Amino acid sequence: MLRDDRIRDTAGAPGGGKPGARAATAAHPAASRVHDAKPAGRIMSAEEAAALIPAGATVGMSGFTGAGYPKAVPQALADRIAAADAAGERMRVNVWTGASTAPELDGVLAEAEGIELRLPYQSDPTTRREINAGRMEYLDMHLSHVAQTVWQGFLGPPDVAVVEVSGITEDGRLVPSSSVGNNKTWTERAGAVILEVNSRQPAELEGMHDIYYGTALPPHRTPVPIAGCCGRGRRSARPR
Repeated sequence: MLRDDRIRDTAGAPGGGKPGARAATAAHPAASRVHDAKPAGRIMSAEEAAALIPAGATVGMSGFTGAGYPKAVPQALADRIAAADAAGERMRVNVWTGASTAPELDGVLAEAEGIELRLPYQSDPTTRREINAGRMEYLDMHLSHVAQTVWQGFLGPPDVAVVEVSGITEDGRLVPSSSVGNNKTWTERAGAVILEVNSRQPAELEGMHDIYYGTALPPHRTPVPIAGCCGRGRRSARPR
């Protein structure tokens, strides 16, 4: 369970395209998706959320092959990095994801030369250019190894998680948007969590996801107990 003081919610971002910064108010569409009173009282703009990410931080972001990645916070973070560089202050972050993302995440941060280390996989042309030019470190590890490697402590914990969700239930469960990826690992291992509420994703996504909590690290790992196409891993939302 995440401590309440680690939850931050930003204004909702659109499902595609480069979003502008949005002030978060009770009338904002994102507020209609946040049904737990505690995080509802912490809704803020993308700029305010990005300001919580310190220079040099390792940031675990949601997203898997262009689905379910945050859009507003990475853009606000890229703008902050560009402003810092213009003022002569170097600011970089390490970015971990579940897989490739899209221009609104990898692209904008790479364009601002704001990524120190990227893992595990990316397909963005600007990011590729920065890696090949030696301006960005890159760890090309297999997607399936990331969560276990983080849990085993080989890479250290992420400092901040930035996760897109389609809503928060009354009992505080986080409803993912269009992917899950490494969200479970990021939210459980990170020191702080920023939730980007995407109100453009359908509310009917609640119940679609299947998140299993019975695994363990090797050599104690056991099989996921799903033996048929109708089996489920018990949880459709991430506990807060």
